[in-house]
Amino acid sequence: MTRSFTPNEYAQLRDFLAREFGLFFDSTKVTFLENRVMPFFEKLHCADMNGLISVMQCDQARRIELLDVITTNETWFFRHPRHFDILRDEVFPPLFRARERDQRRELSIWSAGCSIGAEAYSIAITIRELIRDLSPWNIKIIGSDISSSALEKARKGRYTAAELKLLSNMLLTHYFVPTGTGEFEIKPELAGMVRFEHLNLLDPWPDRRFDIIFCRNTMIYFKENTKAALTERFYRMLEPDGVFFTSATETLHWKGDNEFEKLFLHGEYIYHKRPASKTYVLYRFLTPSDLLRALNLMVKFNYEYQLMNVPQPSPSAPRKALFIPKNIQTIVDKMFDEANLRRASCEEFRK
Repeated sequence: MTRSFTPNEYAQLRDFLAREFGLFFDSTKVTFLENRVMPFFEKLHCADMNGLISVMQCDQARRIELLDVITTNETWFFRHPRHFDILRDEVFPPLFRARERDQRRELSIWSAGCSIGAEAYSIAITIRELIRDLSPWNIKIIGSDISSSALEKARKGRYTAAELKLLSNMLLTHYFVPTGTGEFEIKPELAGMVRFEHLNLLDPWPDRRFDIIFCRNTMIYFKENTKAALTERFYRMLEPDGVFFTSATETLHWKGDNEFEKLFLHGEYIYHKRPASKTYVLYRFLTPSDLLRALNLMVKFNYEYQLMNVPQPSPSAPRKALFIPKNIQTIVDKMFDEANLRRASCEEFRK
């Protein structure tokens, strides 16, 4: 019969996990840790917790095995479906339109704490259902996790019917192939969209940026100050206008949380990174004809612009002015010069 941890053994284990991995388990997690760790404890024939900790300190393979035992949770495709509704309906459409307009057809997404890969592949399916022809696009989806066994399963791309329970028959047929052993294997075109890597979130991260970050049901293992530090790091990894997804039960406890715009969509909260202020240029033209020709050129070459009402210095001057981002001023000036467009003035300001 499996025994229970003594209070002292639990304290030793708790402190070891916090010290070595940054994982935090309070007194409400005693039963959880007993159920996960005690079979491992007995498998190694440890006489007491000191024996288990001694093994962990000198055997890297056992350390990884213990970590897998503790952190691997049950998961499935499209877990918490509303988040993927938000992706499909609210996040992806304007993002794809903006990238099309800017002729920058690329997208970078991070599934942090990806476990067996179900979340990362669910994101990939959502993209493929929106854009059938991805050939012009450079889509990067990275899944990272601390658990080596979870990552091994993610890379194999084989899943049980229970893990695919939320997929329709159409999606199952479209993206998976039955293996004949009761599992389903992801088709190559979907598997090729996702790359998996081993990463402890408390260690240094590669220097890169993402448009979207998912970190759901992962920070629950950390103390509040660790959560706050991680949230700030996620914020810095996001591109301006990027989106951060946490689990439905988590709220951000970060001193800079005003930097995130909290959006309530489809009955859930997500976090939007406010874009930095930008410099704009306001062009005033001498005649309505010059303004009209300028607008036609902006539309023809698909440049970003807006029209703004301005005071008229004379009755013949246009009532509107052209408002463009500063970063395209050089190319726009050249275009206007070649078209002999007469500008009355050009003013910079930040917004």
